[in-house]
Amino acid sequence: MSTSHPLSFHGPGWHDEAQTPVVDGKYCDRATGEIKLAADGGYQEYMGPPAVDILIRSVHIDTIECSFRASRSFPMETLLCYIMKVVGKRKLELDSVMATTYSIRVILAHELTPDQFSDIAFDMANGVWDEVE
Repeated sequence: MSTSHPLSFHGPGWHDEAQTPVVDGKYCDRATGEIKLAADGGYQEYMGPPAVDILIRSVHIDTIECSFRASRSFPMETLLCYIMKVVGKRKLELDSVMATTYSIRVILAHELTPDQFSDIAFDMANGVWDEVE
């Protein structure tokens, strides 16, 4: 996986409890309006908008318990196009696909083992790094 891509962009981390961006190690506490240091107290940071939230699941009986979630700092269209390339290349059966500006949901219906599901989901979420236009 490459460390840079011409279509990737910087996405700020988000404070999990305050649900607000962390910038320069600080965040705005929306309840009080105070600017607080993110390092004070334990918190988790995740990628929020403008990063795209990708969720891949399965409705096939063999992999119904399988789920994969990731956030990627790419335009939604770039990610969706790559995911559909994976679907076409592997001839996967889909139940549904939904995409909005900041999220992509892929529900597979193809007969897969849990290991195959993991490999496919990992490729869908990370293979775009190896694609250079």
